[in-house]
Amino acid sequence: MSMSDKVFRISAGNDQFRIFAVDATQTVQQARDLHDLSPISTIFLGRLLVAAALVGQDLKNARDSVTLNLTCTGDLQGGIAICGGGKYLRGYAQNPHLFYEEIPDNFDLPKAIGGGTITIIKDLGLRSPFIGICELVTGEIAKDLTHYYLQSEQLPTAIALGVMIGNDASIRAAGGFFVQQMPEADKHLADTIIDNISRTPNPTDLMDMGLSPLQIIQRFVLRDLDCTLLEESEIGYCCNCSRERFLRALLTLCQAELETMTDGIDPLCHYCNRSYHISGDEIKEMLTLT
Repeated sequence: MSMSDKVFRISAGNDQFRIFAVDATQTVQQARDLHDLSPISTIFLGRLLVAAALVGQDLKNARDSVTLNLTCTGDLQGGIAICGGGKYLRGYAQNPHLFYEEIPDNFDLPKAIGGGTITIIKDLGLRSPFIGICELVTGEIAKDLTHYYLQSEQLPTAIALGVMIGNDASIRAAGGFFVQQMPEADKHLADTIIDNISRTPNPTDLMDMGLSPLQIIQRFVLRDLDCTLLEESEIGYCCNCSRERFLRALLTLCQAELETMTDGIDPLCHYCNRSYHISGDEIKEMLTLT
């Protein structure tokens, strides 16, 4: 587990605006390496992970989690990104090796996504999780999440996401920001920030030039408006799978399902591609418990 990336929590206009900004370059690099992602799948899952990191800043407790589940009709088919405790990220793409013969198509995310839905699941340790669903409007994850927040929470929100890939397939930069206007915010200040955001270049272009996410917020999004850095913390890619978790999951299966596995199985974790061998004898022992 590497926790070398950063997330910044910022307040502006005397708490009239809350802002999250994230550098997830190493996180996306690890995801690319673990899943051997093609360029278009790297951009897709990378942006989804950055989005999960931003949305996950609402979480209050270490055991809380938020899941972004994007299902789509395009060739990418969909993907999942999870943020636990506001800092531990993991995810996977349904079609990790998607590649097009026409080079420009490998960078056209809306075309590869098509239509579909994005589901946000917040598990806050309550009896049941909060689940919100929104139709994809543009195929651009940032714009579709902006639409989701306006529809579900009626709060004006601006989201920017980016992933920049080098010629050697390494991740040169991955990050983004989340700006949300609180109720009763000053309209003039809101118009100023909206105009600033419209003039802000893609965050990964600025990160590739050496600016941190905090500097991007200060110099471009707020343009020297008063702001307060509330917290700076580390984030990273972290899978919580284990052999014990797979064994517990098997115990929930019925006898007929377990009987098909008596030669042993090698389940594979979708999030980190780690395989765990469970012998036939262990399966037979489970059958005595059902």
